[in-house]
Amino acid sequence: MARGSRKKKKNRQPKLPTIVSPSARTTENAPLPLGVAKLQPDKTVLISKEILVMAPVESCFGILAKQLEQSPQWDPIIVNVRPVSESRGRIGATSQVTLNLGGKKLESLAMISRYRPNRALSWVRSKKPKAREDWWLEPKPRGTMVGVTLAHEVTGWVIGRFLYKILHRKKVAEDLDKMLAQLKAVAESINRNQTA
Repeated sequence: MARGSRKKKKNRQPKLPTIVSPSARTTENAPLPLGVAKLQPDKTVLISKEILVMAPVESCFGILAKQLEQSPQWDPIIVNVRPVSESRGRIGATSQVTLNLGGKKLESLAMISRYRPNRALSWVRSKKPKAREDWWLEPKPRGTMVGVTLAHEVTGWVIGRFLYKILHRKKVAEDLDKMLAQLKAVAESINRNQTA
């Protein structure tokens, strides 16, 4: 029996790691470069929010697409951004980022893992604890519905993770609300200036 199991192991092809899709509204998982691991579901906190923006989907997506190119003034979670790859605004574009997740500052590389113009955009943090931000956009008669899901791992023992979820999850959710409100203000301001 030992020989048979060895043969099976030799014939297996290594799978590229993917990131667990945190939202039913996001698109299919895409294979990512080696070194990007899965979020651990039992240690992951998911927060989803959405807002109606009175601006066209192209304008909203344009703002989101620059999120990892320069520090976004409208985003309290991404504190600092410095692009490190030559490619910009597409899958694989990488930047050095500083994140503020519930008062905890994390520095790492972040990479765009999904890029569907005017539809969806995702980026993932490469170091532990993993973090992923998924954006989706849906045209509406009076503007664009913009939604975001932030998934981030919480490290430590079960009790520590439980305390984090009680104490810090609320702050992260408040930051997401603030981020969407500020994104809405920026996009609507650009739209007013373009139509005036």
